[in-house]
Amino acid sequence: MRVEKSKLLRQIRRIINRKFGGWKKFILLTVCICVILYCINSLFSRSGRQVWDVGGEGLNVTDDRCGVKCNAGQHSFYIRTGDGSLVGPTICFEGDVIVSNELKNFGRGLNVVLINDRTLEVADIKTFDTYEEESSLIRFLKKSVPDNFVVMMASFDDAASSLKEDSIRWLKLYGSTIVDDLTLRDGYIMVGQKGLEEGQAIEFIKKKYRKEFADVMEIAGCLEIPLGSHRNLQLMLPEVINEKDMVIGEAVANCGVEKICEPNSFPVRIDTGYADKRPVEICVNGHIMMGENLNKGGRGFNVIIVDPVDQKPSIINHVDTYTFDSTDLEIFLESLVEGDIIIAAVCDDGSRKLSYAVKKLLNKLGSGHIQNLRFRDVWYFVGQKGMSGFTTFEQISYAGVESEWPKEIKKAFCVPTKLIGRQVIPDPEVYRNDERRAFCVKYGGYSELCDPAHVDDLIKPVKVINKQMEANKVYATPIIIIPGMNHNALVRTLQTTLMQPGINTALVTIIWDEKFPEHGDLAQLFGFNNRSVSGSLQYSEQVLKALKLAVDQHTDVEYLIVLEEELILAPDFLNFMAQCVEILNADETLLGVSAWNFNGYEDVSGNKELVYRVEEFPGLGLFIKTSALQRLFQYDNIKQCCNKRSWYGWNVNSLIGGEILIPDVSRVFRQVYQGADNLEDYIQALFNRPRLTNLEQETTLGNMNNLAEKVYEDILQEELTKATILTTNQITQCYQKGSFIKEFNQSAPGIPIIVSYTQESENDLSLLQKLCKCFGLFSSTNSKPKNLHHGLVRFYYLHRNIYLVGSSTRYYSYVEDKLKIPIHVNKDEYLKP
Repeated sequence: MRVEKSKLLRQIRRIINRKFGGWKKFILLTVCICVILYCINSLFSRSGRQVWDVGGEGLNVTDDRCGVKCNAGQHSFYIRTGDGSLVGPTICFEGDVIVSNELKNFGRGLNVVLINDRTLEVADIKTFDTYEEESSLIRFLKKSVPDNFVVMMASFDDAASSLKEDSIRWLKLYGSTIVDDLTLRDGYIMVGQKGLEEGQAIEFIKKKYRKEFADVMEIAGCLEIPLGSHRNLQLMLPEVINEKDMVIGEAVANCGVEKICEPNSFPVRIDTGYADKRPVEICVNGHIMMGENLNKGGRGFNVIIVDPVDQKPSIINHVDTYTFDSTDLEIFLESLVEGDIIIAAVCDDGSRKLSYAVKKLLNKLGSGHIQNLRFRDVWYFVGQKGMSGFTTFEQISYAGVESEWPKEIKKAFCVPTKLIGRQVIPDPEVYRNDERRAFCVKYGGYSELCDPAHVDDLIKPVKVINKQMEANKVYATPIIIIPGMNHNALVRTLQTTLMQPGINTALVTIIWDEKFPEHGDLAQLFGFNNRSVSGSLQYSEQVLKALKLAVDQHTDVEYLIVLEEELILAPDFLNFMAQCVEILNADETLLGVSAWNFNGYEDVSGNKELVYRVEEFPGLGLFIKTSALQRLFQYDNIKQCCNKRSWYGWNVNSLIGGEILIPDVSRVFRQVYQGADNLEDYIQALFNRPRLTNLEQETTLGNMNNLAEKVYEDILQEELTKATILTTNQITQCYQKGSFIKEFNQSAPGIPIIVSYTQESENDLSLLQKLCKCFGLFSSTNSKPKNLHHGLVRFYYLHRNIYLVGSSTRYYSYVEDKLKIPIHVNKDEYLKP
């Protein structure tokens, strides 16, 4: 017996070696055949079904079996996808052509036939344009289809563009497993059943690849009903809690409302909770009705319906619209009856999957702000079915720019049983500035502009206060802003520019270096125009480029306003300039007005109504005649005269002559200078001492007609003639001890004071430099004094005008008779009479 078995095994081994080349190859071939048979059986014969691709076979689908012969207990079907956007799809079941091109009952998207699983009758035929939206498909699959009904689907044109997370999830609840792979203009066929386990539907995808549309796909076969194992979908739907099933929470006296509610009203308290740490809590008529572990309160929409008759909650519903679609909430809101009072609160996040349809329903119930709800915003609302207009019981708290958790809302109030709406949406307690938020997300480092506490502040211009000034030329003058490197400083400049009463944003242009395009975006955020100039290595180069561009663009205007970097405008900046227009028009020797006083320190300025004439050509905040800039740019050597920062002073007198008006109290504040500079002593003296800037909204300037050239000289002569001469001992003490003069020992308050000094020539300013230091005026080594007017320096100190008069100036003759001998400095550097 053993011998026979041994012979048999040898014969089998020889056959395998001869036919298959050895045992290893034989085993490998056997495994491959088994795998192929398993796949064929899984694909075409799952659960008593046989399905095959019949493309090109020319089935007669009009016969009583849709061109397919099936075994007893099986049901025949044939499905064909549409041909591009020209020929519609076909769906046949048990010999009945239900959808076809000839019947013209198809459309773009998914064409669906609903079959009753018991009677096998067609229950419905639907088309869902899932190229445009998915909500109607979700609602159909979720609510319209009875449990276990069969759906047969065929695509036409495009069915994938709007198939998002929620619709895909619901198709999978009908047995789909490959719908995730459906892309634009692919072909799609599915036969599924409500509640079918994922992967047990009959479905196919035909990819379009590089073609405009996928090729036509034809699938036929036999199936048994049910198609496979099922699951309970009720566990996946939100539960609506009716009055008999509600859990009554903790009692809270009058729900925390301070006063007892009037008849026909009841108390409500809403706490939207904080972040994902503390849940929502809603109190109605003395009891907490939703909260942590109470009636399923939580993330998303928390809704309580109150019966207006007995003022008690009748229905409670919670829908997590962060995780799930809002179809259930939509259907729930549609079910409300006339008079129902709705109390709703959003906790954590409720916007992610909130549909437009729900927002529209809430609008009809009285909400005026639900459309503003964004990611992580919290919101509460009290409305009523049938009310007209918008409720006053609504508030929204916005999340931060980086989706930081918003401030929670806590409100307690009395709700009337009959809500009276407003025809205009009530102003919200806070606004959401989406444009500003988008800017802050795109650009970092804007600490003030993007401060979460102020990121939603509205950016809007201010109307002119003094209506008599509306026609003033200043309010029709182009404003040029030239930003530097400090973007936060630029924000302050733009903010204070926009805050100027009467500002016309259409006339403001930010001219920025091409290397900083964010300055252009910032300008748009403020509603200003913007232009770029080619890149510069130094800010002074950028200023000249910007001025040239402005002059070339505005050839038909009389004036330009130029604002340099890091300025904060005083509240009356434009108003101040407006009061200077008349004298500028009348006097050809005036080039413009500067809003900044070189000597405008706290101790040596203070007369807000006072304006001087000076020979400086400072920049910073400048209101200048366009003709002056045009003349300046006519000279080829402009870069030699004006290639420094404007605070060093541009030497334009030799080119175009003329003077500038300056205020005693500056109308711009230049922020403390930060940066490396060769003239550190100069910068420290100019910027890093306390300065005085006007903070009043509107100040009337005094005697502006006195600034005309001839009148101004006459006024100076009159002032100097009646002035008192300062005693020399005070000057000596100042010079020797290095301390500022703090008081005057003689003369009545308000009487002008003269300090006279000797000069060896008209250009000798050595003693004037020392006097400026004694009084606390600008003083810097190797730099001449500021605010000169034909050699005269004037300022406002201790409530009186002070004049520093040199012996070589034209004004010395007015005071010469009063002087025994002028103050002078000798070689030993001390003062003596």
